[in-house]
Amino acid sequence: MTDKFKTFVYNERNLKVREQILPRLRDKEGREGTDTGPSHDGRFPFYDAFENHPNDPYIINLARGIVDSWLLSDPFFNEGEYFAGYQRPGRGIAEHFSWGITGYFEDERGMALKSRMLPLDNDHMHARGIELMGKEAYDWAYTYLWGTGGYQGHTVPSYDKLLKLGIGGTLEQINYYDSITPTGNTKKKNFYKACRIIMEGFSKWFIKLASDADALADKTEGEWADQLREIAVTCRKVSLDTPTTFREAGQLMWGYCLWDWVDCIGRFDQYMYPFYKGTDEEKYMLADLMLKFWEHGVHNITIGGVKPKDGSPAENELTYLILNMIRANHDVHPRVSVRVHDNTPDELLEYIAEIWGDQMSDPTVASDKSIIEGLMGYGVTLEDARNYTVLGCQEIEIPGKSNFGCEDGVINLAKIFELTMYNGRDRIHGDLQVGLALGNLTDFDTFDKLWDAYTKNIEYFTRIFCDLCDRGVDIRIANVSKLVKSCMTEACVERGLQLDEGGSVYNYGCVETGGHAAVGDSLYAMKKLVYDEKKISLETLDAALKANFEGYEDVKRMLSDVPKYGNNHDEADEMASRVLGHFWSEIGKYTTRRGQVFTGACSLLGGGTGMGEVTGALPDGRRAGEALGNTIGPRTGADKSGVTAMLSSVTKMPLHLGMGGSGCNVLFPKEILQTPDSRKKVAGLVRTFMTMGGQLAQITTASKEDMIDAKVHPEDHENLIVRIGGFSKKFNECGENTKDELIKRYGD
Repeated sequence: MTDKFKTFVYNERNLKVREQILPRLRDKEGREGTDTGPSHDGRFPFYDAFENHPNDPYIINLARGIVDSWLLSDPFFNEGEYFAGYQRPGRGIAEHFSWGITGYFEDERGMALKSRMLPLDNDHMHARGIELMGKEAYDWAYTYLWGTGGYQGHTVPSYDKLLKLGIGGTLEQINYYDSITPTGNTKKKNFYKACRIIMEGFSKWFIKLASDADALADKTEGEWADQLREIAVTCRKVSLDTPTTFREAGQLMWGYCLWDWVDCIGRFDQYMYPFYKGTDEEKYMLADLMLKFWEHGVHNITIGGVKPKDGSPAENELTYLILNMIRANHDVHPRVSVRVHDNTPDELLEYIAEIWGDQMSDPTVASDKSIIEGLMGYGVTLEDARNYTVLGCQEIEIPGKSNFGCEDGVINLAKIFELTMYNGRDRIHGDLQVGLALGNLTDFDTFDKLWDAYTKNIEYFTRIFCDLCDRGVDIRIANVSKLVKSCMTEACVERGLQLDEGGSVYNYGCVETGGHAAVGDSLYAMKKLVYDEKKISLETLDAALKANFEGYEDVKRMLSDVPKYGNNHDEADEMASRVLGHFWSEIGKYTTRRGQVFTGACSLLGGGTGMGEVTGALPDGRRAGEALGNTIGPRTGADKSGVTAMLSSVTKMPLHLGMGGSGCNVLFPKEILQTPDSRKKVAGLVRTFMTMGGQLAQITTASKEDMIDAKVHPEDHENLIVRIGGFSKKFNECGENTKDELIKRYGD
């Protein structure tokens, strides 16, 4: 292994910054929500903007509130840092890319302004749900239409555009398109005015940082005073001009990253590399940025892969440095994804395995082959597909050119299958009629009748689901949830449309999917034992499910012994693929309000545990309440044949329809990653999975024994990191149900 693969060693300046961060470092949840700024400073810039301009359009006051929320923030600098900029104070009211203005409107001013500051809320979606389903049924809809119209958040803006045009060039672009827009087109004119307010405010913020740095330098002596003046010079330069050095590019991108709520930053090693000369000082500058990404919770950095123009390998020195630095920090932020292609160096994959062996769950690995081909199947050009990035937890986007919805909603296929068996009634929640009344389990005397009833229910709920997801988009459009992002997303300015209106080049939907494994396993078990071999009658199965298998242990054993998806059993895998393919094809018949079709995804975070809690017993032998699984892989504990068999099963899934991001949890106990030979084998297995059709793999290396002990002695395992689904978390920060689900992944 060459010298480029080693844990990064900070210089004294980096260490000084790191020591200042440690006492204020938030837990995973705090950083995940980028709740990392200082406490409330008593200011209410969003209230002020709407009170002072009562007759101005919402989008203009929103822009003013955003800008003022930054300009009114008190100066803050870490002694020794290379780059300035810190999160805003937590004032209770702020804009967010997943919603618009959000917070608690409980004080007198907030109550008076709420209707103006929140043009649409969830009542818009709930009213439609009640209209479609009736109030009682809709009240329990969260159990099957799990997150309808939900997050709709992350996108990756164009850092390429930012660094090539700078703030000044971006303002020129906004002004040009504004100038050719007819005066009577008020909507577009207001959009351009709002974008101009944002970018002019961004420029003023850099000038303010420079002034604050100079003022602090005047009160300081020695090296830190000199460093503050360097910060001031850099901030003034990037306040309008295009960056020309690594320091300037880093300062501009970090400033925008903050204004973008420290979201996902895309292919960082690609757009920053043209500014990188390889000096030692630049390496420590990069370390300073990585410390900021760590403290403030950057959601995802994507590195490696191929170049968009010619498909040649894109790895560079920054690729390796980033891996070295996340290894040094040994934490759950920033999340990092490494793109793997046919020519990814073996030594890189082996080094990634070495990092996993340190009990890190990052990086995720992503398959260029599967993802590029899949994106092109949805109409993305080859060049743009080659430039894809992973974002959020494991979603996929085209940086600076797309808004794929990032979790338009989440659906629980297992719950819909349960409803199908009971004539569309939800036995667990009041015996309500929520699905189609197509018969009870005992009425389906052939497998085809069962499949037909299930698919009809899927089609029924999909229509409602997509309708409600569009209501969620309506809310984001009205609330202009992605104004800051729209300024830096290609085509938005050219079209004069914000992101959620379809302003970007690609505007697909993203439907997170749970329960496919449980449904596939249930259908296969029934086909085999009930319909083909007739070893269990429908009446006996019905009684066993209703009793949650109490008194029917023999039935449970027979069902549990049937081969399951995740063991490279062709018939079981084919059934799971059939279930998933049907649903993902069905959502592909619907067009999201943003303008293009819905795509599938499977990144449930901890949702598989929650979904399982509201789902009754199933014919795969699963008892009521047990977890359903969090990724494209098998139901928790169902894979018994080893990791190679499990990965082989996953490659049989219709992942070309799951381009919203469909990851797979993989267990590699740390013990098998401690020697060069074992890491070489793991690297080879990962490469094979990526080549044979896998899309994303995310790793857990925590041992079962360590997790069991951590439940009893948490103080001995403070740095034990586990992979939940799309994200990692310290084991001690997990809830008890999640801890139990993680342990169960290792089998009995």
